[in-house]
Amino acid sequence: MPKIQMEPIEGSKYYARTVHGGNPIPRDIARPHSNFDFIDDQFQALPTLRRIMSQVRQHNGRTMVIEELKEAEDIRQENEDIKIRYPGSYPIKVCRLSYYTKEFKTKRGLANVKQEEFLGYAIIKEDYITGLGKRIRIYESVIKPSGSENDFIRGVNEWVCSVGDNRFEIKGYLYAQQNNITNVCAHVALRTAAARFCTTGDMTYREMNKMIGVDHINRKVGGTDGTGLNTVEMREILESTGAKCEVIDYTDVQEHRYQDPFQKFLYGSIESGFPAIVVFETADRPDVCHAIPVFGHTFNEDTWVHRAESSYFKVGPGTLYIPSESWVSMYIAHDDNWGSNFCIPRRYLRTRRYCKKLADKCSMDQGCVQYVIATLPKEVQMNAVQAEVIGADYLFTILPQLPDVDEVWRKRLREYARNNQLILRPILLKGKDYSEHLRKVRDWERRRTFKIKVEPESWLWMVELSVPELFPANRRKVGEVILLAEKQPQHYRDFKNFLFARVPGFFAFYLRGQAPTPIYEFVPCALRSHVELYGCEEND
Repeated sequence: MPKIQMEPIEGSKYYARTVHGGNPIPRDIARPHSNFDFIDDQFQALPTLRRIMSQVRQHNGRTMVIEELKEAEDIRQENEDIKIRYPGSYPIKVCRLSYYTKEFKTKRGLANVKQEEFLGYAIIKEDYITGLGKRIRIYESVIKPSGSENDFIRGVNEWVCSVGDNRFEIKGYLYAQQNNITNVCAHVALRTAAARFCTTGDMTYREMNKMIGVDHINRKVGGTDGTGLNTVEMREILESTGAKCEVIDYTDVQEHRYQDPFQKFLYGSIESGFPAIVVFETADRPDVCHAIPVFGHTFNEDTWVHRAESSYFKVGPGTLYIPSESWVSMYIAHDDNWGSNFCIPRRYLRTRRYCKKLADKCSMDQGCVQYVIATLPKEVQMNAVQAEVIGADYLFTILPQLPDVDEVWRKRLREYARNNQLILRPILLKGKDYSEHLRKVRDWERRRTFKIKVEPESWLWMVELSVPELFPANRRKVGEVILLAEKQPQHYRDFKNFLFARVPGFFAFYLRGQAPTPIYEFVPCALRSHVELYGCEEND
């Protein structure tokens, strides 16, 4: 998990979240305090702040500290750029709100707040824009995620926030709201996603604009006379931070009807802890798109989808396995217009439907997904969809060769595979993380296995194998296929990206031969039944 490192010289002055605030004022926000009255009186009934304070109340927030901020470098840059676009504009105020589960009323009480009592912060910026009047928005915020056991949010950053003389840390994905003057929805979505790959902080809007030629004179963004960012520019900005981006285009209905569903690319990134961005058209103005960052999902252990799709709705022979994405209930995302950490139903967003009668797009469709930008580390050459398919291909050549197939879990594994009921879940991780995973897991009889040698800093795809009765309820699996993620995948089986597989009782290593009958060597493994999924390991 990357941790935000402060600038060595001006770290406390560069970002508004770390700049020193003047005269911190504690305020009681426990019930029956009204968040509505406070926001109406102080912040022009700002809807995004209402959303943030609703999340704080869900976490049993009891105290808020209010500080007016001195000008930090990132704020100074934005103020200068706004003046270029609209001469005569000026900032009215910038304040930081921070939230705590502890009750206190004095600065001394603030000094005694513990790290675990900190819920997060929000920075509100108010400007006067020449010809447009006052504008108020959330400049940035990080609020503690819900913490539900069915919420899966991986790869969160750790953000440092100064409050008075205190320095707190909060884990989460940064939320920001566009000003529609020098930045738009694409900028704030990129800011959320890019922070996953930055090692010295998050990107400023000036850095993004400079990269793509936005100078607020010859090229403007936002407003009635500005443009948005296209996916080529968004990709350039993200890849400058060290991300590898895959842009999946769903604008051509003739082409995308043969493409994998956009949810598979979305899931492939976020399940491994790397954000994605969804770009969709708006219903009232189809020529205008909106971009949101997606970074997590919820898990519905009682979903009917995998049974229904395999039994009632499949066309032709269907697939040879069940994708783990079938258990996703909601995606977790920010929407800069309305707030942070929203849940979006899995089927709510969709690509434009293909009309067989017209042999073209459906004229009734509105608000459809246009693009998905999936991110992974730049060293990774294989995406999650490829890993899932390649892992399945290797697995189905291993199963016929399993030794002692009368042993109960090897017999069950083959039976589930024969009935197309094996679940596959691709997870990207470092070699050292896989070694640690093996160290932690225990099978049903509490047996553990020996350490297996893998390159600690290499990126691997672990394609976990499970079954419908184990995966959702117990969060357990029966094995995994390990692939070298930094190897370019081929259109044929060449074994250059195959490291090994683990099945009940054995590790399987490629020995010799090619399609259709490669030969494997089976090395005994103490794990003979099912073990915990990655990320669901029990405590030692």
